[in-house]
Amino acid sequence: MKAALVVNDRAGSLSGLVAPRAALEAALREAGFEIVAVPDNAQLDEQWAAVADSPAEIVFVAGGDGTLRDGAERLIGTDRVFAPLPGGTMNRVCTRFGLSDDPVRAARDYRPGPSVALDVATANGQIFLYQSIVGAPTRLMRFREMQRGGGTRGWLPLARAVLRELFRPSSRALAIRLGPGHHARGHAAVVTMPEPASPGGLTLALTRPQGLRGRIRQAWRWFRGRLSEDPDVAAREGDRLAVHGRVPWLRLSLDGEMRISTSPVRFRLHRGALRLLAPPGLA
Repeated sequence: MKAALVVNDRAGSLSGLVAPRAALEAALREAGFEIVAVPDNAQLDEQWAAVADSPAEIVFVAGGDGTLRDGAERLIGTDRVFAPLPGGTMNRVCTRFGLSDDPVRAARDYRPGPSVALDVATANGQIFLYQSIVGAPTRLMRFREMQRGGGTRGWLPLARAVLRELFRPSSRALAIRLGPGHHARGHAAVVTMPEPASPGGLTLALTRPQGLRGRIRQAWRWFRGRLSEDPDVAAREGDRLAVHGRVPWLRLSLDGEMRISTSPVRFRLHRGALRLLAPPGLA
């Protein structure tokens, strides 16, 4: 199977490799793929332009969750198959597919074979593959960007921002509808994709922390992927959900990338919208 490789060599773990493209292409050849040429050290748009002109059936995309989201958005509606490779700091998208955090090992574990239909979600028309957050906590995303490449000192702005967020009183500026005539207000809304191949819908968790202890507890449960189990969280599930704000514009994140969008933010699950090369965890 002919495959092209798009690499964001500035992403977390990839930036530490001497020649990430060469290492990944060698691993993919070892796995049985025929690699078509894509310019090395080129901007992502240039790499995608080369992919568009290539005979590739599969496009491997290596980078953080934001890079993978961008790649999936470009491939939806085409006849090419999407194949993610980890390269960021958290790699939550790849973790859900059972891929190794080591990008070279993950590439070597793939095998040529059939594709599977993957669900994707949109927030006011913008896609995401794992999770979207609406509300004040998305301000932390810009401090994450400041940290990259800064070593220990680079973490200081992020640490200060986290402490401010924990100690700031909850504004409860967001609202969701739980049923006829029943609404809930909260500080932040977290919308998460169902597990791959699951018949379930999107899960919306609206945080309503009671004091500092509640904020810390909810932050820890969010990190573990169990936020909806918190007693101070209002949760609901469905293929179509909406988050309303008191202001016309809301901050939100899409797989870790910050955006500004109009209120309300309407979420929709699109079943089977993307062709995915079956990773080892789903094969």
